[in-house]
Amino acid sequence: MSAAPPLHILLATYNGARFLPALLDSVLAQSDPDWVLLVRDDGSSDDTVAVLHRYAARDARMRLVVDGAATVGIRRNFERLLDCARRAGAASFALCDQDDLWCTHKLARMRAALDGAQARHGPSTPLLAYADLALIDDAGRPIAESHFGWAGAPQVRHGVDTWLIAHNLIPGCAMVGNRALLELALPFPSQVFHHDWWLVLVASAAGQVIAVDAALTGYRQHSGNAIGAASPTSRALDFIFHFRRSLDEARAQYGGAVDQAAALVERVGAGGHHNWIAAAGAARDRLGAPLRRVRIRAILAGPVRRIGLARNVLMLSASLFALRSRRRERSGAPSVR
Repeated sequence: MSAAPPLHILLATYNGARFLPALLDSVLAQSDPDWVLLVRDDGSSDDTVAVLHRYAARDARMRLVVDGAATVGIRRNFERLLDCARRAGAASFALCDQDDLWCTHKLARMRAALDGAQARHGPSTPLLAYADLALIDDAGRPIAESHFGWAGAPQVRHGVDTWLIAHNLIPGCAMVGNRALLELALPFPSQVFHHDWWLVLVASAAGQVIAVDAALTGYRQHSGNAIGAASPTSRALDFIFHFRRSLDEARAQYGGAVDQAAALVERVGAGGHHNWIAAAGAARDRLGAPLRRVRIRAILAGPVRRIGLARNVLMLSASLFALRSRRRERSGAPSVR
């Protein structure tokens, strides 16, 4: 056995019994054996907990987190797991989804990328590494070789830029991070929209993000996905045929981006990279401006834009109503549909 400290794999479950055994089998089959799997179930009503207990009895590296809390949702579920890892002294962590498949060498490749970055930048630098994913269907059959290519953003295979402030294309199940990132990202501010988006934002603004140009996860697409992958064409068709729903989702993401940008400036502050803090401040002040014309100008002229024309058109549409909708939500008044 190597002397490497165990990497803490964090698995949030909820009614995932159908695909969970395949995921757990792929984790148990990792070529890197130095890991601990922390699992917190969020109140499943199917056989998820029974599956977890069965696998935990087989391998002592798998530990169930029982905190007595009610169902808290995916964001808070992962926050609790991240905090458990921090309190357990984790030197590094990986996020894990209940319905995916891990390639045998995923953990080894991702740990090597993280360790290499830590050797270059030091353990006090918040670090996050991510890899591409291959899309698979319910039966595990291939849909696409590259999640980023399927999403119309192949450049994400090689790194991130300040577009990340406006939207995130990197699923949490593709990420690993170090202890310095845990310490800075926790506790989550109330404005956090998605846990994985927040983690990669903090690492980008205050540390380093490393792209591993390989697909190391089978990212399963099915009707039960909390957040799945969609091609630009399917998103465009969805926008046309389900306009109202798409616009509501776009407004929520727009508002979430503005709120997270404000939280990022507050959390990272002057110690962050100047270009990231400046871009986050612009998103907070200009994308979140009360005047519609200021918001529109900010999208058209930058510095915070999304990848691809269609995403920016959707962002522009959302900006026309985003602040009005958010004011109604905060005041408790019903929004006009």
